[in-house]
Amino acid sequence: MRIMLWAALLALVAAPMGASAKELSGKELFEANCAMCHGKDGTVSDYGKKLKPFPARNLRAVAPFVDRDELRRIITYGVKGTAMTPKKYTLDPLEIEEVIDYIKTFDYKPNLANGKKRFEAVCSTCHGMDGRAKTGVGAKNLVYSKLDLKGIIHTIRYGRPGTLMTSKRHQLSNADIADVAHYVYSLRYKASPERGKALYQKNCASCHATPGDIRLIGNAAQRRKISDLDDRLLDLRIRHGRHVERAGEHITKLSDDDVQDIIAYIRASTGKQ
Repeated sequence: MRIMLWAALLALVAAPMGASAKELSGKELFEANCAMCHGKDGTVSDYGKKLKPFPARNLRAVAPFVDRDELRRIITYGVKGTAMTPKKYTLDPLEIEEVIDYIKTFDYKPNLANGKKRFEAVCSTCHGMDGRAKTGVGAKNLVYSKLDLKGIIHTIRYGRPGTLMTSKRHQLSNADIADVAHYVYSLRYKASPERGKALYQKNCASCHATPGDIRLIGNAAQRRKISDLDDRLLDLRIRHGRHVERAGEHITKLSDDDVQDIIAYIRASTGKQ
């Protein structure tokens, strides 16, 4: 009897262990824990669209551009004030990583027409219709931004503390954010070292044969070389440096794009990108 009792107890223990030993794929875990709101393909279910106070997010639109750390935090701890509850009680850490792996397989084809429309409606007041930010409010010139798509999407979603750039994640859907980001990226001015070289020869070479011949003066000379200056300081030096009076008024007539081309040539010549 004692042996039979121990055998029965072992059977009871072994059964759930065997069941839990089955490893589910990230896709299966996603479908069991996330698809009710986000849809099986990540584009939001009908149920998810009706959630209050905010609908579920389209994961497919931003998954390629959101870091694993952020996805892990959201899945593990949820998002306060939304229907996204913590999943740390239903998924263990390894299962969460499996879900993230699956989400990371999602792709998204941006709609630039929608991006342009939403940019003009939400962003142009500060950044201008062309993204060059000549609006007088101190917004960033998006045409010369160095942010990659991840950086643009993060900025749209969360804003920039201490500036007028506020979070747009409750004003724009994830698809809108992805579309706007791709549209903003399409506005990027592609500075040309070749054009910059021609402009440099015309406007600068009479005093500085090559960018490597430029010598800083004053306090800057004690700490930096021309290649150490960031784009903003290079722009200021080209437009407003002490050389302007010697070089002539034509320097002040260089366009914004001309200056970017000259900077690109300086970077290429000095080996400091």
